Amino acid sequence: MQIHLSEVLSQPGQTKDYAGPLAITHFVYGGASCPLQAVEPVRVRIYHKGNKKLEITLQVHVTLQVPCDRCLRDVSVPLAFISELKADMNQTDEERIRDLEEAAFIEGYTLDVDKLVEGELFLHMPMKVLCRSDCEGIREGQDTASESGGRGETGLDPRMAAIRDIFRKANQEEDKEV
Repeated sequence: MQIHLSEVLSQPGQTKDYAGPLAITHFVYGGASCPLQAVEPVRVRIYHKGNKKLEITLQVHVTLQVPCDRCLRDVSVPLAFISELKADMNQTDEERIRDLEEAAFIEGYTLDVDKLVEGELFLHMPMKVLCRSDCEGIREGQDTASESGGRGETGLDPRMAAIRDIFRKANQEEDKEV
């Protein structure tokens, strides 16, 4: 969704509300392309404070399908947030880039809501996405969540047989001494 800011900038003190669908269908996060499953219309409120300074309020409700950080199973991650940003339209495009403010989502007098939402999704994503809190991940190419009823128990590693035998013998000798 593109919003032309010239209408809002025409009069100080003016507030405009916008709502519309996102054009993006996937969000790239952690090297994975995560589809947006449920997306409510994005709401944007723009307030002209005067002297070409804007306050932008963004309201987003989406559900992303993100791979679990441990076992790579798909997890539905609902995100709902309100972001408040400021934009100074007196700055040139170069000054905005230098200040790293609205350079990514404002070009000239056009606000690109999709780019704004993508930037805000990065800020609101959880640090770690897990399919469940006790997910043990992938071991030896197997998803431990699907084995043993989801308890994460796997068979013993045959390479450790010699060490297991040493411990068994040590325990048997201790039992004989007692």
